[in-house]
Amino acid sequence: MTDMESQGMVNISLTEDKKSIEEEEKEKKHEFDEKQLSEEKRALKEIKEGMEVKPKKIPIGGIQMPGFFTRSKSKEQCKDDDQAEGTELIEQQNDVKEDVSSQTRVKLPNPFKKTKPSDIEEGEKLSEIKDKKKLLETIRLPLVSVFQKMKKNPDPQTINNQNTQAGLASVETLDEKSNNSTTDGKGAARDEKKEPENDDNDVHWTQRAKTYKIAIGALLSFLILIIIIVTLAMRGKFPIVSPPITNGKFVETITSCGKVEGQMEDSSFAFRGIPYARQPIGELRFKYAQPLNKLGYCWNDTFLAHNATPTCLQILGNGTVTGIEDCLTLDIVTPYIRYDNPLPVIVLIGADSLVGGSPGKMRPSARYARSRDVVFVRPNFRLGALGFLSLDILSQSDYPHTSGNYGLSDILEALRWIQLNIEHFGGDKNSVTLFGHKAGATLVTALSTIPQAKKYFSRAWASSGGANYPQKSRAESEADFKVFLESVGCQDAACLQEIDAEKLVTSVPDTWRKPQPDLPSKDENPKEKHQWLVVDGNILRENPEEVWSKGSLPVKLVIGSTAHAGSSDKLLLKHTNWTESLVRHHVKESHLGLQNLTDEVLKMYSPTYQGLSAAVTDVRIACPLFAIWTKMQDTAFYMVNQTRGVNELADIESDIDAILGRYEPKTPEQRRYFSAMQGLFYHFVWHDKIEEKQTSKQVIIVDQDALHNSTYSHCAYWMSKNIVPLFAALD
Repeated sequence: MTDMESQGMVNISLTEDKKSIEEEEKEKKHEFDEKQLSEEKRALKEIKEGMEVKPKKIPIGGIQMPGFFTRSKSKEQCKDDDQAEGTELIEQQNDVKEDVSSQTRVKLPNPFKKTKPSDIEEGEKLSEIKDKKKLLETIRLPLVSVFQKMKKNPDPQTINNQNTQAGLASVETLDEKSNNSTTDGKGAARDEKKEPENDDNDVHWTQRAKTYKIAIGALLSFLILIIIIVTLAMRGKFPIVSPPITNGKFVETITSCGKVEGQMEDSSFAFRGIPYARQPIGELRFKYAQPLNKLGYCWNDTFLAHNATPTCLQILGNGTVTGIEDCLTLDIVTPYIRYDNPLPVIVLIGADSLVGGSPGKMRPSARYARSRDVVFVRPNFRLGALGFLSLDILSQSDYPHTSGNYGLSDILEALRWIQLNIEHFGGDKNSVTLFGHKAGATLVTALSTIPQAKKYFSRAWASSGGANYPQKSRAESEADFKVFLESVGCQDAACLQEIDAEKLVTSVPDTWRKPQPDLPSKDENPKEKHQWLVVDGNILRENPEEVWSKGSLPVKLVIGSTAHAGSSDKLLLKHTNWTESLVRHHVKESHLGLQNLTDEVLKMYSPTYQGLSAAVTDVRIACPLFAIWTKMQDTAFYMVNQTRGVNELADIESDIDAILGRYEPKTPEQRRYFSAMQGLFYHFVWHDKIEEKQTSKQVIIVDQDALHNSTYSHCAYWMSKNIVPLFAALD
């Protein structure tokens, strides 16, 4: 019910009561006596002393707040005169310091209830009506004084009780519109004039502001959060995530030497022929690889890395000379060019020997870069005399005084370039794997022993590498290389730097070249083998075998081979059909026959070409690697037994072709092997372990599946006979 309706009901009730009173007063005005007057005083006194009644109707807003029908007790006794009572209450306004909520609650009679005269004496009717009038004034005047005091002395509790004030204000106006007010209402009128007219509006606005305060704060917080998210999204280490593709095939990125442009290849991006070091010609011919650390060594505009550059100058297995001297470039194949979520990097190092045959099968695979989420990098590096010539005249012409291992310096400089630039090709510089094959595996194994290896790569995988590492001092090695000076006709460093590069390559003696693998011959002297690698005191500071015996390597290493890696076309074509007698004769005519080991060998290996190939492999490659592995710590060793082809061989490229996807498996057994070999390699690339259940000092035999064994084949036999590692392959 609204305030106006409540006031209307009060006015109607008062009008009817007054009419009744006038009629009753005319009839019985002489019947009042002292008893009635005393009863009136007693009733008024009871009201003022705090008798409590339950109101029938409560104005809107008053039901929620405490102290609605409360007032302060008067310090003096109430007077009979109504005017004096109002005056006394107003004067008490400045004296009373109590809060509204702490005032004594009084239970008042309901002023709105109409009394029936049937059961009440006529004298008591008049007293009850007068009590009603006085009750209204009693309620109103203290409330007026309280509101005035609250305005003068506002406090947080009062501000929080705005709804109570609004409700009580409606009670104050219950008798405000009555035109029949007596002198009792004049004091109230004077008090009402002191109350501001906009009090309700102020309360309403304050309440609204508080109501919307939380919503406005939440909205502002949300807007600030959106601004922060957008700002962080727009900011980043690089302005773009992936460069755009132009003309549907070309893509551009940056390097430390300028922009380069590659092209799409089998849904990946290929960059070919990017220079990573200065040209190793002229005065830099027999020097370690020099970085592109000046603008004068770089290119202008954008380098078009569309086509592969020639390999370094070398001699192939058939004697053909190929390549160029200015060759220090690299190829990159990547599935993505982006700066978020960089991918592992695989650096391919391939060569049939340290004289030539590079890169062989070690070429980047666009399909496997995409399917395996890796980045392939293949650097060219110097070979033969240009890559490993070690002479005293060369050492004295340089500082520090050293020579040899230039090919190793090329690989290290390529790794430095990768550390600086591979992030611009989507690669992770902290996850670099060196992957070597044949002579490339020999170089990778040697690099894994250098103290600063961890700066350039995290792990290494060496497949079918050689086991011959430098056993001589630098002076002894330089003496061995003097034979080369006689063949080229030079006596000083200046002559060697000016002579034709192709002549340098072709002047290498035949005995320095890697022969086709076979059983050791009767006249073979392992001590006369030429060793290309040198302990130069700079790159290789000590013999790798000494490093292996000291403990763990600086990086993770996996070495291994295949069961028939020693097979070759030369050996296969020696006889049209390898019968048992031909196999026996071949073994008997070798160094093994000279040691009277023919019968024992033929008991261990079948008298077939496959058996003969396995024996050659164990003597030349597999068991020498196994002997090296036994000296290493925390290094895995694997052997591949799964065969393929017409001759049913696990040839020297079986593992490489499986890892890089160079052939399509046709039988169920081949498909299982294919999956197992790839699983081992790429798990190692991603997780630094060849497999989850990797155990130390166990050989992993890879056939259809990967199985563990404590040893491999007949290596213990060959080591006991001092055949291994003495007759290990040259490179």
